[in-house]
Amino acid sequence: MVEKEKHLSVAARKEAIHEIEAFVEKICDDYNIFHSYYGNILFSVSQAFEFAIEKQQGKRQKYVDIWFESRPHGLVFKISLGDRFLEIAAFYEKDPEEELKSEHLTEKEKALLTIRMLSDEINFNAEEETMEMVFYISSINEHLTQDRIKLLDQYFENLKVKKTAN
Repeated sequence: MVEKEKHLSVAARKEAIHEIEAFVEKICDDYNIFHSYYGNILFSVSQAFEFAIEKQQGKRQKYVDIWFESRPHGLVFKISLGDRFLEIAAFYEKDPEEELKSEHLTEKEKALLTIRMLSDEINFNAEEETMEMVFYISSINEHLTQDRIKLLDQYFENLKVKKTAN
């Protein structure tokens, strides 16, 4: 029987990434999510975990909690961001189209934009200091995939143009 909810509490160390990968892989196997959609989920959850474990003002969380929930419209992964919550939530307030045009994006900001492009919804809960990533599975279809491919192609094309211009 497929579980509709799961929770993982993992040590806030880069070495724990394999636990995140196993967690996501098991869920995707249970829900028959394969290929690029599995990759979208794995990348997004892994990057969110890496942001959560970065030191903030010399402090680091000891553990990072990740929750999974199956909802009628899709799969939801929620991750505790701790001290990084305000910084990351503030970045998502910005217009993604304008951010894509920026020439001064850090690697961290590029990864945050990629999470935004790969997820169907991003929600924040200030009280819990969590970020929720929603991946629609009720209608995994060609149209959605093509739109994502175009966005990623546009993003990487912008990077090439900037590199050759320098």
